[in-house]
Formats: sequence, structure tokens, C-alpha cells
Amino acid sequence: MRCPEHGVHLVAVPWARAQSGFTLLFEALVMALAKQMPVAAIAGLVGEHDTRLWRIVHHYVDDARRRQDLSGVRRLGVDETSFKRGQDYVTVFADIDRRAAIYVTPGRDAATYKHFVEDLRQHGGEPGQIAEVCQDLSEAFLSGALEHLPDAEIAFDRYHVKAQLTKAVDQVRRTERAEHGDLLKRSRYLWLRNPTNLTDRQRDELLRHPLKTARAYRWMLKFDQIYELPADEAEHYLKT
Repeated sequence: MRCPEHGVHLVAVPWARAQSGFTLLFEALVMALAKQMPVAAIAGLVGEHDTRLWRIVHHYVDDARRRQDLSGVRRLGVDETSFKRGQDYVTVFADIDRRAAIYVTPGRDAATYKHFVEDLRQHGGEPGQIAEVCQDLSEAFLSGALEHLPDAEIAFDRYHVKAQLTKAVDQVRRTERAEHGDLLKRSRYLWLRNPTNLTDRQRDELLRHPLKTARAYRWMLKFDQIYELPADEAEHYLKT
């Protein structure tokens, strides 16, 4: 407000954060939209410059991070993702039990675990409390977990294990194609499917032949069944 005697005064109001320039309802809208779309897109939608909207996002994210309590985290999910058209990577650490991301850091190497442990300690946790880590097959991730979370059991997530199995099946198919070219021609994606998703003709044409590819495919399916077994039966199943 402008006072004739004292000039302009800033007055605290219940519907806006101090020096924000926006109402609390508008900030709530921005934060809700930020979960679903890029900030630049939000800026175009609401008619505001994206740098001002980023200040809102940073304020609430930083505030939430300051109050974050990681003392109860026991099981971690770790994975990488790319941004800026795949040229840069970040590693995401998630609390599996709460299904929530708890830490994100640039890179995808062993040092990301070091950064996570430092952050964990800053928010009430200790590396010894982490009992399980589920991650991909990256040697860098494995090295980081063994060094910085030595008490944790390490599990390789099903998606990445299955990706390696399908890659192996395709390698067999490529090798065998020279001998059975017509039969295996244009069959690459059939071997990625579950048998229940194949037509009767596809099953007959591919699986009834004594192909090395078909045998590799069956081994892949048999290995995949381990995920449906109780934990106390899985180890015996792998050895038989």
C-alpha cells in the first residue's frame, strides 16, 4: 500500500508468501502442474515467464528437502534416466516402501552412491540402515553400492535382467539366421513376446522346430518364472 506520509509499505497478507509476487493458490497450481508437465509449458499456459515459476518450484522443493527425514529408509531402488535429449544423465534413489524419490544427483557412476550417503546422513539416516538395494546390472552401480552401502543386500531388477535375456536370445537368432534364413526372417520381435501373445501359427512355425533360438527362448522363459516363486524356493529352482 502507498502511504502519503511514509510512501510504499510491504504488508504481510494471509493469501500470499512474503515477496513471492503470487498468491498461494497460484503457487499451488504451479506446483500441481509441475508434476505433470515442463515448467516452460506451464509458463505458456499461465502467461508468465518461466524463470519466475522456477523460483516457486525451487522454494517449495528446497523447503521440503530441508525438512526431509530419511531415518526410516530401509529399501532403495536405484536407476538412471537421461535428459536434454539423452546427452546428460541423473541417478534417482527411491524409497521402495514409500514409492517416492528421495534423492537425485547428476551422473550414473559409482560416485552417485557416495553423494547419496552424504545426503542420507544430512537427513537423519545412516548407510547401515539400508538393508536392500534394487538396481540395474551396471558395474558402476554395483561398485558404488558395495563400497558405500556394504550392509545392503543387492538385487538386480527384473526389467534389466529380462533385457539381458532377450538380448542373448536375439544374438542366438542372428547367428542361426544364416542356416535357417527363411524361417527366422522377420521373427526378431516374436522372440520378445510371451507365448500367450503369439498366434497358434507363430507358435507352430517357430517353437516346434529344433532351433537353437527356440531353445534359448525356452530357457529365457524358464528363468523368468523365478520371479513367481516364493523366496525360499527360488535358489533351489536356479540350481536345478
